[in-house]
Amino acid sequence: RVIATAAPDYHDRVAELGADVVLDYARDDLADAVVGAATGDGVDLTLDHRLDDYLQFDADVAAHGGRVVGIGENDPEVGFDLSSSARGKDLSLTMMSMFNTPDLSAPLRELAGQMGAGEFEIDVARTYDLDEAAEAHRAVMEDSFLGKLVITP
Repeated sequence: RVIATAAPDYHDRVAELGADVVLDYARDDLADAVVGAATGDGVDLTLDHRLDDYLQFDADVAAHGGRVVGIGENDPEVGFDLSSSARGKDLSLTMMSMFNTPDLSAPLRELAGQMGAGEFEIDVARTYDLDEAAEAHRAVMEDSFLGKLVITP
C-alpha cells in the first residue's frame, strides 16, 4: 500500500503513477491521516527527500520496526527533535546518495531499456537553458513541482 504526499494540483498524477492514497502535505492532521491510511500501526517504509524537514515526522508515523530511507536534505545537520519516538519503535534509518554509488552504468542501462520498452517514463516539469541554471537550482530548493527539472545546453 503506497501512501504519498503532494500538493493538491498533483494528486491525480501521483495516483496515476501508482499511489493508493495521496494526501495534501500541508494538512494540519497529516500525521493522523498517514497513520490512518497505513495498514497496521503505522508506515513500514518511508522514502524521504527532505529529511531536514520531515525526519521527526517520519519517526512519528512509523510502525514498530519501520524503516526510513533518507535520500536528500537541504540542511546537513539533520536530527530528531525527540529521538525517543525513533528508539521506541526500533526505527531503522538508512542514508543514501547517488553521489556515492560506485557504478551507475548498470542501473542507467536498465532504466534506458525500460524507457525504450515503454515500461518507464519520466515527467519533465520544466526545461531550462544552460544560462538559467541558477534559476533551476532555486526552483529545486524552493518550488513545488511534479517531475524533473531539465537543463539543456
